[in-house]
Amino acid sequence: MALFLWCCAIGCGLLLLSLVADGLLDGLDLPFLDGALPVVSAALGVFGATGMLLSSLLDQQVAPALALGAPLVAGLLAGWVTRSVWRRFKRAMPRNAVAPTADELVGARVKVLWWRQGRGEVSARTRGHQLTLPAVSDEPLRLGAEVVVLDASDGVLQVTALRLEG
Repeated sequence: MALFLWCCAIGCGLLLLSLVADGLLDGLDLPFLDGALPVVSAALGVFGATGMLLSSLLDQQVAPALALGAPLVAGLLAGWVTRSVWRRFKRAMPRNAVAPTADELVGARVKVLWWRQGRGEVSARTRGHQLTLPAVSDEPLRLGAEVVVLDASDGVLQVTALRLEG
């Protein structure tokens, strides 16, 4: 029972540490460490909790293979589920959650949303984000036209019509 109690306490402590120190191991950029702390802590905590539950319910009248086997299977299953959920959430998150700035769009193709008298608004998609920014141009542009960003100052894009060579 003491072994299971310690495993449960260590697993819960590691899980709390992984929540508090989120991203601590991310700087190492090692694929096998990605999500390792929550997975190991969940597996260890479930192993300990299942072992304590089984010991208390069966009152120490259980074969050693079942006393260690059932908690081990439960712990491994919890680790597998935690890793699966972790990977699914990781894939769903954008690689860079910080929105791009207008300066990053210089040279990019953007789409005109509306245009009137040399001023308008354009839509840009970059790094999984969609931006809508004000734009200016000396050329007459039309709704839906694809244009190229020449410059960006104070959040306003200087754009020009896209000219296809051919």
